Amino acid sequence: MSDSKSHPNPEVRRILETLKSAIRLLGYSVRDIERTLGYSFGYLSRVFSGTIELKMEHILDISRALEMAPEELLAFVYPTLKDPASPAAYELWQRVGGYPPTGTFVVRNINKDGVTEEELERALRRTLGRVLGELSGHLEDQPLTPEHFVPDPSAAPRKRPKKA
Repeated sequence: MSDSKSHPNPEVRRILETLKSAIRLLGYSVRDIERTLGYSFGYLSRVFSGTIELKMEHILDISRALEMAPEELLAFVYPTLKDPASPAAYELWQRVGGYPPTGTFVVRNINKDGVTEEELERALRRTLGRVLGELSGHLEDQPLTPEHFVPDPSAAPRKRPKKA
């Protein structure tokens, strides 16, 4: 199976890597997104590997699953705009009666009023599950030895705090 790093178009490769990063940074797995969207297991992995062609519909679906507007996800892919705009972009914006946006993406106040305890708990469980899962994978690689169970005599004895 080919890796997205070997995708022939560097812009498509950049978009794929950025989408995967957004998913991971928001505490989801690709499988979580597939499940949310009703995609079959491994479908997005095949998109990210380049086996299935990336379509705009995938970007729109992923943004919806991440609870983002498509323009917010695309601003993550392209956080800075070309300044000055290309002549074609400038002409297009002039024809629709405006000026092309320039500069960097401005983050609006995104604090949600009334974040529920359930939403916080869900995010915490998802994050802890990933962290603990990664830790358990590292621990499985290390065999337990008798030193793990016998206290080190050179270690200072632990003092228990006095009860108040």
